[in-house]
Amino acid sequence: MTNPYTLTLTDDEAAALAVAANGAWRTPLPTVDMVSEADMARAILRGRRSLVVRDLATPEGAATGEAAEVLKRLGTGPRAMFILVDEAGVWVPAGLTLYLYGASVDDVELSHVVSAVGVHYFRVLPPRRQWLALTELAEAVFADGFTAAAAGAQQPAAALLTVVRADGIRGIRVAQGTAAASFDAVPASFDSVPAAVGWLLA
Repeated sequence: MTNPYTLTLTDDEAAALAVAANGAWRTPLPTVDMVSEADMARAILRGRRSLVVRDLATPEGAATGEAAEVLKRLGTGPRAMFILVDEAGVWVPAGLTLYLYGASVDDVELSHVVSAVGVHYFRVLPPRRQWLALTELAEAVFADGFTAAAAGAQQPAAALLTVVRADGIRGIRVAQGTAAASFDAVPASFDSVPAAVGWLLA
């Protein structure tokens, strides 16, 4: 069995890994214009060169070593996601952005943290109870909301906690004193985060 470790990649390196993920990649690349084919292509080329220099890929672009272990655990995409958004629903890069990969939310093989500066931290075989930690963060938002951002900085307004299930995707939006279903066909609100999480996993 692989020993636990953390692999740190730049946005460019992550872009190169995303190509090999065959559609499993769902996470943002903060310093790359992902809607620009030219910008993406340049990032991928830079990332491939960097991965080769770091002995994380072959010259042909195949992931090796720790990068190969991460790629294997990306599977078909994340099992759960936690991000912060502003009032308009726009992602707040300065907040925690975390993706969990595994057979279930209680059986996580890979965690992926994305930083605002375009650094990706992949933890293979992360500590147990990662999902519980996310629900506790959501409970803290429900109880206390967010501290005011510095002048001119993007202000978080809510946390989005999402789970990929066999029957589709369910998510909740949590703000101070409120928890509700997000992007779901059936509107629902909850009087607590545990109740909302119960609905997520039901």
